Amino acid sequence: MKKIILFGGILGGAILVFLVLIIGTLIWGGGILRERLPTWLDGGQRMVSVAIMKAEELFPGVKEQVRQVAPGLIETVEKIIPGGEIPAKDVSGEEINPTPRFPNMIRVSYAVENQKKMVVYKGRVNFAVVREFYQKEMLAMGFREKVVRAYPEEEIHQFNKGGQDLEFRFRKIPTVLSEFTELTIKEL
Repeated sequence: MKKIILFGGILGGAILVFLVLIIGTLIWGGGILRERLPTWLDGGQRMVSVAIMKAEELFPGVKEQVRQVAPGLIETVEKIIPGGEIPAKDVSGEEINPTPRFPNMIRVSYAVENQKKMVVYKGRVNFAVVREFYQKEMLAMGFREKVVRAYPEEEIHQFNKGGQDLEFRFRKIPTVLSEFTELTIKEL
């Protein structure tokens, strides 16, 4: 009888340790999944986006052929991938004077903090074209330019004239079949 009780105690203890290890592994795995899932999803979306852009480079006109074969497919794919949505009209707010607005850019965000304005625009326009437009316009108005940071998909420029200091953050947002540019103008 003592051997059965002892064997039952050892077996019960082993089962308890096994259950604790399984529960610990599930909690640890859930933490890793929660931490890394957004990165994995973003990587997958970028791979799809790059693959479709490469297909368009290799086979010009493939986008129009896809539209003919499966109407609505391109729009559906662009809705799935974040960054592709632009509102139809400006959100409330105002411009930062004397800054001009690039044609076809929509104001998607406006904020005032410590009496300093910040305006965000988004448009289905080429990143380099937007950057060159603002460089030319701001220099023509007498602003001095300083490049703070430059990467292939993002650049930060500061313009100052008199007591007015402005920061322009140009960000390229590649999507499946087009390119968006996001421009943040902030008073410093």
